[in-house]
Amino acid sequence: MDILRNLFGSLTSGIIRLLVTVGILAAAYFFIVKPVLKTTDNAINSANKSFEKSFGPNGASLDDISKTINEVDKQVQVQITRSFHTAKKNGNPKKLIRCVQHAQGNVHKIQRCTVKF
Repeated sequence: MDILRNLFGSLTSGIIRLLVTVGILAAAYFFIVKPVLKTTDNAINSANKSFEKSFGPNGASLDDISKTINEVDKQVQVQITRSFHTAKKNGNPKKLIRCVQHAQGNVHKIQRCTVKF
């Protein structure tokens, strides 16, 4: 009889410990993790809405912005190449290089450098 009492006592206390542990984990999830996830989701949604408002009714995407940056980069490279060809034929390449360096990638300034040198 004592063996059964010890066996059932150990089994019952093990089940009670398991239930308490599950209850604590469930409470931590519902009172800590779930509200943090909800707040994070709201912050992300708010950031997306503000991003969409910033880029007008067209709703420019990151792909559109990336394409625009690539196009501008190509324009800068074309202007620099034209400037060097023009300077080799008509002007002073060293002054042109200095002017292009001061332009810092500004396409309009590079065009002015081409005309000037």
